[in-house]
Amino acid sequence: MDLLLYFTFNFFIYGFIGWILENCFSYFKTGHMQKEGFLYGPLKPMYAIAMSVLVLCSKVDNIDNYTLITFCLIIPTFVELITGLIMRIYFKKDYWDYSDLKYNYKGIICLSFSLIWTILSLIGVKYIQEYLIDTFYLSVKQYWNSFWYLFVVALVLDSMKTIKGMSIRRKATN
Repeated sequence: MDLLLYFTFNFFIYGFIGWILENCFSYFKTGHMQKEGFLYGPLKPMYAIAMSVLVLCSKVDNIDNYTLITFCLIIPTFVELITGLIMRIYFKKDYWDYSDLKYNYKGIICLSFSLIWTILSLIGVKYIQEYLIDTFYLSVKQYWNSFWYLFVVALVLDSMKTIKGMSIRRKATN
């Protein structure tokens, strides 16, 4: 149970951090916050999944830096690829487009952003996780044990609302 609690804690923390990063990036690039995301709430599932998995991988005893860097390249890129394909195929939606960048695959992933994700992930796993997130988790663990399921229920409800809204919009355009 401790591993599940730790994973869900990291999932929601990094999903929120991802939401902040995306909105800051959008603001600096376009002059306004991001207008639309997959979920209604302040959570980016791609960041949540990738970083939660990376954090667990980083906790394996004797993981060397080369392996960790490789994971920091592969895991976020794979999550971005799968998410992009699912969004495009099932929801007919592209939330990002790397088509104009070199070394891209279907505009969904590209080398330059994969390298950015690698660096950000490594910083997150080696420094932010160790010095901030783990300390914060230990201070709220007793409360998280009682309230984590509320976050999961909120995520499920948000996902259901999002999927229903996308289905309605898709039917209206057909």
